[in-house]
Amino acid sequence: MNIRSFKAISACAWLFAVCIAVPAFLPLNAAGAADTRASVIPCGEPFGIKMRSDGVMVISVSDNSPAKGAGLKEGDVLICVNGREVSTNEELSDAVQLSESVTTLVFRRDGAEISTQCTPAMENGVLKIGAWVRDSAAGIGTLTFLDPESGVFGGLGHAVSDITTGDAVPLGSGEITAAEIYDVVKGREGSAGELCGIILPESEIGEIKENSPTGIFGTVSCDLSDLAGEPMPVAFRHEIKVGAATVLTTLDGSEPREYSIEIERVNPLDPKGSKSMMIRITDSELLEKTGGIVRGMSGSPIIQNGRLAGAVTHVLVNDPTRGYAVYAQTMLEHCQDAA
Repeated sequence: MNIRSFKAISACAWLFAVCIAVPAFLPLNAAGAADTRASVIPCGEPFGIKMRSDGVMVISVSDNSPAKGAGLKEGDVLICVNGREVSTNEELSDAVQLSESVTTLVFRRDGAEISTQCTPAMENGVLKIGAWVRDSAAGIGTLTFLDPESGVFGGLGHAVSDITTGDAVPLGSGEITAAEIYDVVKGREGSAGELCGIILPESEIGEIKENSPTGIFGTVSCDLSDLAGEPMPVAFRHEIKVGAATVLTTLDGSEPREYSIEIERVNPLDPKGSKSMMIRITDSELLEKTGGIVRGMSGSPIIQNGRLAGAVTHVLVNDPTRGYAVYAQTMLEHCQDAA
């Protein structure tokens, strides 16, 4: 399974996550004691992501266009044109062509549905509203964990976001596939590196059910009998300490390896976000090959004291040896919330 890549964001860059209908993963009780400790298989394999959006995302609006006059802006998600639901670029174009004059558009913004109207302009014999849109996303990232009993998986540690707008892609449907890493672009100060991989054709291995701020989650559809690896207990947030740890990630093919890292800081201000820990790569081999953390490592499992502690999420572009991570417990809790 494979997955790598995404976008740089000022001082840090997204690297690439997963979860749904998980067994009863319970947090700490009021006294601070663990009620139930989950065990999952830490992965570290690359995987391919194919997602289709729930609606059509606006990535740019032309100046002085009908869309601009109607109030549309970058990040809006068009869901209906003249009463017809649209979920692909083609459906949107077809619906606009059927407009006789005034066109009613319904879109989502910040969780609310908004209706507006515009008059499409004729351009080279085609009616257009003047908005650039996108209806899907694809890439490669790293699988974080798998529950062999339920078939639930989680990966990336952050949402799949549109490369232009930076907004999370509203999930309509999607699947994960097998993938392989064939090259590494080494990261340097001011320039994030990248794992270069291929999504293997006709190799679907699971369905995406949730695209969340702490990862992508879903269920595996392939035979789990050949899965390597033994279940590992998941660390509670309070158990994770500053100090030595390891990361499971894949730099070639589809087989992960374990590399040494240091957890430099645990962030009490972001206990349930994708920047809960600051980590630093210390493994000389990993530093030689990648320069530190690179795009595509998102979701790589972090292990400390024999427990799954978290997953890599971001790289600091001005210092590729360092980056952020999300708690594994946070990912599991989100799986439970989404079930």
